[in-house]
Amino acid sequence: MLIRFLLALGWLIAVPLAWAAAIWLIVARNVGTISDFWAPIRLLTAAAFLAAPALTFLPLERVTRVPFLSIEAIAGWSTTLFVWTFVDPSRLRSPFAILILLLPLLVAVSTLFTVLSAALEHRWATRSGKEIDPLRARRRGYVLGLFVVGCLLLHSLEALTLINAGMLGVIALLAEVMAMTWFAPVRETGARHSGAIGHRRRWHEYRRGPFGPR
Repeated sequence: MLIRFLLALGWLIAVPLAWAAAIWLIVARNVGTISDFWAPIRLLTAAAFLAAPALTFLPLERVTRVPFLSIEAIAGWSTTLFVWTFVDPSRLRSPFAILILLLPLLVAVSTLFTVLSAALEHRWATRSGKEIDPLRARRRGYVLGLFVVGCLLLHSLEALTLINAGMLGVIALLAEVMAMTWFAPVRETGARHSGAIGHRRRWHEYRRGPFGPR
């Protein structure tokens, strides 16, 4: 028990320090103005960009049980920090360049919403006595991430209005409803007489995967 407490305390101290170091290098040292790729401070910055999300999300992946959450977070956050620090914004004129900026941002933001969704999923499953579905938490995280990044894209295009944001929210909500319907559990064919409910998805219901004998 004492070891777990010390590990948790160490994690709570290390995570803010890692992010503070990354922000300090970006803001105070203005490392983005250094052009030499092999400069020691740039290498230190790259290490900080990898260490901060790794320290944050490796334990969270184990707690939330969302597969590959730490890999997504490290890739998304480190790439986002690198692009924002070392890429000149004046060069981001073409749609492809904007896509390079928004894709890692989408992954980074979605990992935060995935953790939040997994926490709510765990609480709901504990109260209802049902099984936790980590993949559902990831799906909802990406739906919310798409909404946030979409609003940022509209803002960069000077097209963000309350109506546009509301329409984007409705699209995100419809996508989640369709996903809930498509991947809902269905009754097993071989156990209809017993009333058993399986964990198969509607993907198999429409003969798009190995369902077994009918």
